[in-house]
Amino acid sequence: MTAAFGVNFAAGALFPFLAAEHGWNAATLGAVAGLNTALTGLLQPLVGRAVDAWGARRILLTGMALLVAAQLLLSLTSQLWQFVLAYGVLGAAGFAASSTPPVSALVSRWFPRRKATALTVITSGINLGQLLVVPAAALLAGAEGVPVTYTVLGTGAAVLVVPLLLAIPTEPPAASAPAASAPSVSAKAAGEATRSGSLTLTITFGLHALSLYMVMLALPQYAIDHGTSPAASGNLPALAAAASLTSMIATGVLLRRAAPRSLLYALHALRTLALLLLAFAPGPAVILAGTLLFGLSSFATIPLTVAALTAKTPATQLGRSMARAWLVHQSAAALGVAAGGAVHAWTGSYTPLLAGIAAAPLLALVLLVRNRTADPHHGAAARPAPTQTSGTPVPDLPTSLTTKGMS
Repeated sequence: MTAAFGVNFAAGALFPFLAAEHGWNAATLGAVAGLNTALTGLLQPLVGRAVDAWGARRILLTGMALLVAAQLLLSLTSQLWQFVLAYGVLGAAGFAASSTPPVSALVSRWFPRRKATALTVITSGINLGQLLVVPAAALLAGAEGVPVTYTVLGTGAAVLVVPLLLAIPTEPPAASAPAASAPSVSAKAAGEATRSGSLTLTITFGLHALSLYMVMLALPQYAIDHGTSPAASGNLPALAAAASLTSMIATGVLLRRAAPRSLLYALHALRTLALLLLAFAPGPAVILAGTLLFGLSSFATIPLTVAALTAKTPATQLGRSMARAWLVHQSAAALGVAAGGAVHAWTGSYTPLLAGIAAAPLLALVLLVRNRTADPHHGAAARPAPTQTSGTPVPDLPTSLTTKGMS
């Protein structure tokens, strides 16, 4: 995760160098970044089926090979069409097959009983990539140039990551296999609850993504527009990443005592507050506070939502079960990035979009609360699981979004 997201996010750090070297403007580079994000989402159904058919490790190896090839080709790029193919297309394919969906499928098979906690630990690699790879890429590009930077990114991923993937066993140990569930009290009711919960989670996943990348990309310019120095504004994405990493660690600890649903409530509420602060009380100090709050509420949402979506999913269907959610996630992220660029070009400010997009996490919070209220098994999973006292099996009480189903 650190390598895949670090390499992918490094593209943004290299855009100013590409603009200076080739004369490509911000709108052009932003359009290629939008293509990369959208194509990553569109490829998720294919990646999901491939994960279920051939295993997550093989898909991760394939994705990393494509990502490495993209970086090496980018080191030779001199024309815009070459950049579009290498970064916009090949890089998107590599990132789609080497990032969160296949990693989540792998982790979910290995840690079925501590899925949310394990996914939180693994997803922290996103922030490590932001904190370690992105600044290093920017420094190297300034000292040695963009071609050398792309070469180092590609060879570094090949040398450091591929051997680790090869060392992963193809199957989890027997102790990690999920136990068979007892028959359901009402399969029909459980199925309806699961479908309703999955749809709600998928929608909230998209609402989460709508502001995620857009705000990360817009923060430096937004801060400059409101009186922050260029040097200080350039550090805001790193501060948000550090806050996000802190949130990941805290989430892993809190999962020992708190229900994952409660943490999702808190994260969506915190995101709403962060966006409202940024939109309606701009100024260097408030923007700094909003950035930290946004970072705290950013990537920690991902492992909690993924764990909930796959709570009742058989190991052989993990890839396909997450494909729709990640398609929605990446499509919403691409829409948010495109909307941010369009609104800024039209109005000269990100303020209108920040004010409007604050409704997205608020709506996600409302949907989660309403779904829990409508759940026919609401509250059942919070009680201790029934035990068998006779020869008759004690039925399970399945639900899609209860404390048990999400942990």
